[in-house]
Amino acid sequence: MLVGTKLSKRRLVMAMLTAITAMGMATCAEVGPDPARVKKYLGIIIPEGPGKYPVVIFYQGTGGGDRRAYRWARWFEKRGVASAVVNNSGIRRRATLWGLDDYTADGAIAWDFLKDYPRIDTSRIALMGFSRGGRQVLMAGGVFGGKRAVPDFVFALYPGGGGTHTCAIDHEDSTKIHIFYGELDQSGKGPGGFFYACQGTAYYYDNVEFHELKGAHHGFDDRVAGSANIPGTSITFTMEPNPEALEETRAIIWRVLKEGWGLRNPQ
Repeated sequence: MLVGTKLSKRRLVMAMLTAITAMGMATCAEVGPDPARVKKYLGIIIPEGPGKYPVVIFYQGTGGGDRRAYRWARWFEKRGVASAVVNNSGIRRRATLWGLDDYTADGAIAWDFLKDYPRIDTSRIALMGFSRGGRQVLMAGGVFGGKRAVPDFVFALYPGGGGTHTCAIDHEDSTKIHIFYGELDQSGKGPGGFFYACQGTAYYYDNVEFHELKGAHHGFDDRVAGSANIPGTSITFTMEPNPEALEETRAIIWRVLKEGWGLRNPQ
């Protein structure tokens, strides 16, 4: 292989998985949840008006809760995009998702129910996740395809949490992936180094873009500031809203959706 030549997605994923297996670092995948519980804990937001709307499927972060997802859903709604907000922690009767390394199947099961909504175009889907949920959307390609649509886009906001501490991606090459990270994110630059791993992944993947947001911390798109400890370490990381980083992220996402789905600016 020539130096500087980008690897295809499948070759890079296989190389990563082979190395992980050889080091004995395999993670424990969860059997998919009860579909009835996914349906119970699924929030659907559809724009007003006629027509069939593309849809974004959301994955929660470690702390659970859908505050960020519903804020994004309102933003998408104004732009002619539906949302499917999956309460991953509620499905499992848990307060948080700490220690859970694979809940990718939740979004795929949610997609199955979206077919019951005539004003949602289930052939046009995007995945969006926050923190641990950001890592889930990067790895969710294996539960889509076949009878389910392949995601057109993946938006991973400050991905991390659990597993192998790599930014491995499992998606078809046709899926356009965008990773957003604040330059001051102590969680991403701490143990595991997801920030740096995702930068490297974007270098090797033709369909992946890494967006470094100046002056931004973890949770830059939220409205609530705080801090959290990285379990097993003495490292505390900051979570802080950053309107400038949020607007930059929105502008990138909107550009991508307009070009990919032919959407129009809100009136």
